[in-house]
Amino acid sequence: MRRVVRFLIFISSVFLFACSADHKNVRSEQSFGGEAQGTSYTVKYIGLEQAKLPTAVDSLLNAIDASMSTYVESSTISKLNNGDSAIIEPIFMEVFLLSKKINSETDGAFDPTLAPIIEAWGFDFAEAKSMDTNKINELMKLCGFEQFKLEGNVLHKKTQEAKLNFNAIAQGYSVDLIGQLLKDRGIKDYYVELGGEVIVSGLNRDSVAWRIGIDKPEGQNLERKLSAIVNLKDQAMVTSGNYRKFVEVDGKKYSHSINPISGFPTADSLLSATIICTEAAVADAMATACMVKGYEGCKSFVSNRKDLGAILIYANAKGELQTFISENVKSQVEDSN
Repeated sequence: MRRVVRFLIFISSVFLFACSADHKNVRSEQSFGGEAQGTSYTVKYIGLEQAKLPTAVDSLLNAIDASMSTYVESSTISKLNNGDSAIIEPIFMEVFLLSKKINSETDGAFDPTLAPIIEAWGFDFAEAKSMDTNKINELMKLCGFEQFKLEGNVLHKKTQEAKLNFNAIAQGYSVDLIGQLLKDRGIKDYYVELGGEVIVSGLNRDSVAWRIGIDKPEGQNLERKLSAIVNLKDQAMVTSGNYRKFVEVDGKKYSHSINPISGFPTADSLLSATIICTEAAVADAMATACMVKGYEGCKSFVSNRKDLGAILIYANAKGELQTFISENVKSQVEDSN
């Protein structure tokens, strides 16, 4: 599976710029987009127009929804969550096994088996409930990969109430598959974005690396101010942040990052984590794990992973925004000012 991104756009927590200069070298660029997974997507590529490509992408996204969308009652994941087992297709199996692997690599910081907790807190379009330690402890008994057993292409549940939620990896995985689809069609230079998850391949229409902005994590940031711009080539980039996603229970705001040990939302100075690597699914899951680990935990974690680049935005003791950039991507980052 490969992923790569392309050209100018900005969506959700990610902002995209096109590099330009010598218009004599501008190549023919095609683009299309649409609605998917509760958000929008954009595809840009260099070359001749392929008229049937948008239909192929939409079909792929529909197949992913039919497999892993908790908002589709007939999806595989809905059947599993509402029953005691389900026959799973190859894409579901791939995401399940990748999730299990990343769960182990992050010491549980990325955990799609926390679905009962996520639902109870109201992060899955369910009604948010007033929570306490006793309620959380009961729900935590339903979580953990030991609740699920894979036999051939059938996934069984140990406990009927156990559930999965792939929302923190599915969009990245979708971007990867679209990128692979483009490669299979002979397209070498492209940009794919879905809900802010990005993958690029090759160069943009000006024959330079894609330039992608990272939103400044403050309030709703409606003016889309940027903290930094990243130059990408043959890489994926995903940003996860707590400054926009939260629920309010009994007048108190809770971030959407759940601590897999306590079952409560995390509270940390880390405001957004941007992960750069070769696969958007991995970047998606790792960005979520970093938000759970917090600033110090994430900084330590990425320092031991040469395959992951990280840009962490956090607040210091005075509440001022600070940025940490891992050594392996410093040459790709430029100030947005």
